[in-house]
Amino acid sequence: MVLILGALGAFACYTVGGLVGFASSLLYLPVLLVLGVPLSQAVALNLVMAVLTRLPSVVVLRDHLDLRRTTAMLAGSVPGIAAGLVVARLVPAGVLEVGAGLVVLASGLHLVRGRRRPATTPSGAGTRAALVAGGCSGVLGVTTSLNGIPPAVLLARSGATVKARLADLSAFFVVGNCLTLAALAVVADVPVVEPSSETAAWLLVGMVGNAVGLRLAELIDQRRFDDLTIGLVLLSGTASLVGAVT
Repeated sequence: MVLILGALGAFACYTVGGLVGFASSLLYLPVLLVLGVPLSQAVALNLVMAVLTRLPSVVVLRDHLDLRRTTAMLAGSVPGIAAGLVVARLVPAGVLEVGAGLVVLASGLHLVRGRRRPATTPSGAGTRAALVAGGCSGVLGVTTSLNGIPPAVLLARSGATVKARLADLSAFFVVGNCLTLAALAVVADVPVVEPSSETAAWLLVGMVGNAVGLRLAELIDQRRFDDLTIGLVLLSGTASLVGAVT
């Protein structure tokens, strides 16, 4: 039963991730916890699965990748991860969740307000904005697992095409999650993910879900893609707040 429920959850969560480019790890973490996976192992497993399921997306979408923008986000994420490790030690988890939830909700409302206005830089987000988004992603990823929100918000306002956003997010998560795993392993002593028949099955199903999500993304226009992004950002912020007060 654990194998089946984990596989169904992986398919659903990673289909969403393949469709909009983010939120698969955020959605799958509660599934792992419900299945009895300890939090530290669930975090590590989630990061590993996100890396491996995104690799095919990077290959498929490589021609749409904005290397400058993605490199800038990754460069910003390095000090962000370091800052997040410090913040996680100094600030109580409940306070972090409330603060992150409020920030994410504010980001979602900003996207809602910007729906009727054209992107400020049609050719793509500037390097400074990409660095800031990467830094925020590093902090949120280490502290609250919301690392996908800042780059998703940045790309939603960048004027980039759907495939360009998916390509940038996939490459960012592949490299960025590896950096986060390395930092957590060194500083926070995160346990090594041991392969098993269950984790292998969940990974395989997650890869199928990601492929299905990518296929679905080809069938929607940019406006609907924006609506999905906004909805997930608002949902993520709300879930973080609810989790902090319950």
